[in-house]
Amino acid sequence: MDGFQSKLVHGGEPRPRIGGAVVPPIFQSATFEQVPGKGYHDGRYIRLSNTPAHDHLHAKLSIVCGTESALVASSGMAAITSTLLTLLGSGDTVVAQDLLYGGTDSFLSGEVQRWGIGVKRIDVCDPNSWGTPPDGSRVLYCEAITNPTCRIGDFKAATDWAREHGLISVIDATFATPVLFRPVEYGFDLEVHSATKALNGHGDVAAGVIAGRKDLIEQVKHCLDHLGGHLDANACFLLHRGIRTLQLRVDRQCENALQVARFLDGHPGVKVTHYPGLESHPDHQRCQQLFGGRGGGVLSFDVAGGAEEAERIATSTKLMATAPSLGGIETLIIRPASSSHAAVDPDVRVQMGVPDSLVRIACGVEDGFDLVADLVQVMGDRE
Repeated sequence: MDGFQSKLVHGGEPRPRIGGAVVPPIFQSATFEQVPGKGYHDGRYIRLSNTPAHDHLHAKLSIVCGTESALVASSGMAAITSTLLTLLGSGDTVVAQDLLYGGTDSFLSGEVQRWGIGVKRIDVCDPNSWGTPPDGSRVLYCEAITNPTCRIGDFKAATDWAREHGLISVIDATFATPVLFRPVEYGFDLEVHSATKALNGHGDVAAGVIAGRKDLIEQVKHCLDHLGGHLDANACFLLHRGIRTLQLRVDRQCENALQVARFLDGHPGVKVTHYPGLESHPDHQRCQQLFGGRGGGVLSFDVAGGAEEAERIATSTKLMATAPSLGGIETLIIRPASSSHAAVDPDVRVQMGVPDSLVRIACGVEDGFDLVADLVQVMGDRE
């Protein structure tokens, strides 16, 4: 199979088909018969993430991501935290991007440092500012497209720098998805995803993914086994279902996001629109080079009228649901200050480019002109 959509549909599927079922069944069993002569870790058990449901999903994700191995977890944060806790110990340092998802930022600012792990922040968009990492640095951690300002780093330079200094490189590719970006092709050792978002795409399951080098995935799996971050059998089934239509959905979401961003860009009620598909975005050229010019399904904009007006806009749409998350078939609108970055100190939020007046839109697969019309009835037209 050469086509990406064909890999999404057929990659990793069990052959021969189980009982002739075209769609792999739900293996709703927590435990399985032991094979005589085999040890504990050779047996199947749901907490060990090695049931038939997990095996098929891991195989599909490995093919889709183009990696040696893949592993599913109970959420995106389970994927992120288990990965970092596997690779880091007391006295180590993680070199992390300065603009991160609020949950990740909170984890690095809180629990990680209480466990004796240092954090060094860098601007992944500016290689000239990196210098030499602190002694004890073990991991470089960044995001493919930052949430919610949609910045894109210099990833080839980042992985070269990490390799030069002996760091394991990890990237959160949730916003980009494997449709737009495959980190392994740019030298990343591991990638993580909140599969709750676009990989599943239907807003009905929480899941995470870790993909990359086989030796590292095995280590992360051992940690995940102990933390209990396995994915339930029914969630495996739902995630498998969602992955098969990933490209169809992401293509439409990118089209919609660009249409909405073009409407907002230059609107009198908007200070600035953050979307890398726009020529005005500071990372538009990288978007062209890395993602073929498609900026993903998420955009944000700073409302000229301040936080109160931003809240009014985010709660007055009729088609868009006022809700967090992204990557689903329904378009969602929210203020990041009250959702993804609510746990971040307000002053730090502003430094990250996430003021209270910022609104984020995660585009679904509706007709783009209807999404624009929904904003017009709230904000008025451009002229």
